[in-house]
Amino acid sequence: MFTHDPRQVAEDLRSHLAMHDRRLCFLFGAGTSSAVNIAPDPPAGEKPVYEPLIPGIDGLTEFCRKAVCELGEEHTIAWDTLLKQCEKDERRANVEDILSKVRIKIDAIGDGETLVGLDRAKLIDLEVKICATIAKTVNPEIPESTPHNELASWVKKVNRTAPIELFTTNYDLLFEAAFEAAHIPAFDGFVGMYNPFFYPECLDDENLLPTSNWIRLWKLHGSVNWMLENSPKGKRIIRSSPNESGELILPSHRKYDESRKQPYMGYMDRLSHILNSEHAILITCGYSFGDEHINAILYSALDNRFTSNIIALQFQELNEEDSLVKDAVRRSNLTVIGPNGGVISGNWGLWQLKQPVDNKTCSFMDIAFDSNALPEDKGSPAAVSLDLMGKMRLGDFNWFCRFLHSMGGN
Repeated sequence: MFTHDPRQVAEDLRSHLAMHDRRLCFLFGAGTSSAVNIAPDPPAGEKPVYEPLIPGIDGLTEFCRKAVCELGEEHTIAWDTLLKQCEKDERRANVEDILSKVRIKIDAIGDGETLVGLDRAKLIDLEVKICATIAKTVNPEIPESTPHNELASWVKKVNRTAPIELFTTNYDLLFEAAFEAAHIPAFDGFVGMYNPFFYPECLDDENLLPTSNWIRLWKLHGSVNWMLENSPKGKRIIRSSPNESGELILPSHRKYDESRKQPYMGYMDRLSHILNSEHAILITCGYSFGDEHINAILYSALDNRFTSNIIALQFQELNEEDSLVKDAVRRSNLTVIGPNGGVISGNWGLWQLKQPVDNKTCSFMDIAFDSNALPEDKGSPAAVSLDLMGKMRLGDFNWFCRFLHSMGGN
């Protein structure tokens, strides 16, 4: 059995994060929002429970299914039909797949026609209901303390000559709230002071972007506080207070017009540009590699720019048959870190410490790796060997942010 030393992996990750002059970017998916647990503390002696502030993609899908069913039997049947149409490659379909399919059908349907039992007006009702449900669900009252605050604390402490660029598929405002609470200036491609509007030119010109003291936040799938404004010069996207329509929730990559197309295309081009920079590094967390459009950019950069590296922190356990594991085995510059094992330099293996965690390494290893390693002079050799096994925690956004926080500043 091939094994990897989690201590070496954690130390390498710390080294990557500490390089102040290297292109560093993050891709955070839905798992970073659902990592915020708002369940009350359990009574003494009882196990803690998990209640996410914002549900993961499966929970969000169920919220939307119930909302659509309230529209009536026709829409309920249409939802079930769309769900079956979206299922492929043994991957369970989710609300983003369904929303994509709905928008494709709205584009394709003609007058007097029906698709999945709905005419064009009813398909639009379905789309509106899904977007409004998503917008309501991802816009809760934000707690004072979240793992995002620990991430912001680390960002504030580090001293970098190259800016940090943060890409996220999330629509919520957790990152924005955390950066504001930490007094960290952030830039998202919107400019102006009355109704900030999206300014795509700045994404292509480094001279128009803020310096490394600012964090750059790119929301790939839209945001709950974006809206479409009709101005004398045409439609444009502005940033405002959160709205309940969810009109700028864009997981489907189908855009109604050029004004809606631009944020998505601009951000995706930015992601490609960064990853194709010399010695760029991208760290993902809460992202399950379920977006084919994003994956195409990631894998293209890895295949064409061998000095670029991606470190994928995964929450779910992995096995050798997972597509992500197979992709990483074929690419030495794609590192995958799961709870039970990972792919390092193209090799799949389980975690096993070469030596127990000691006082020198416990400050970060007790965060990164869940192990009960015994000192070498205690217990039987078999017990020591068993205790060298364990679970990597970094795919959990809560633990990853604690890991960052433990590093302090440069």
